[in-house]
Amino acid sequence: MPVRRTQKPSADRILEAAEEVFAEHGYGEVSLRQLMAAAGVSTTAFYARFDSKEAVMAALTARLFGELYAAAPGVLDRARDLDSGIEVGVDLLCERFAPRKALVKLVLGETGSIREAVEARRRAYGLLAGFLAGRFATLVERKRIVVEDPDALAWALVGALEIQFTRWALWDDIDLPTLRVQLRAAARAILPAETRSR
Repeated sequence: MPVRRTQKPSADRILEAAEEVFAEHGYGEVSLRQLMAAAGVSTTAFYARFDSKEAVMAALTARLFGELYAAAPGVLDRARDLDSGIEVGVDLLCERFAPRKALVKLVLGETGSIREAVEARRRAYGLLAGFLAGRFATLVERKRIVVEDPDALAWALVGALEIQFTRWALWDDIDLPTLRVQLRAAARAILPAETRSR
């Protein structure tokens, strides 16, 4: 008689269920039992993959930003200059975050007291700032822009973009088309003009 193998619940399945249930009810309102039920996993299966609800939220945060970072180099490599870099960068951010507005709202609004999620967000912002600082440093070396501190410029841009996403996802002050306009305007207000074209 052949042995039947049952499909083991994956971490991805738990994360997908968590994103849905957290979006519907809010992170703080979802119990660990509700999360396990939504994912269709046993306690043992859940704990084999995550040690807490907080760890799930941290993984969701890391996955949200990880998907962005995976796509960023290929997209930004198509930029011809700083202005087109702003255009493709904003398009990438909106393309990745717009369908996941509820998760963006959770990351920005409900997870500030969750140590693991804060750390995941800190790492994600650090990676983004580091990536941008590297791009800016290259432009400085090529004498395309004049910037005293590429790292500080990168962090200023990350902060400016975050407040626009907060206005959109958390406060509902602006809609998606306005978000795109505001992200571009914020980037152009912060970034220096190029000193020469290619």
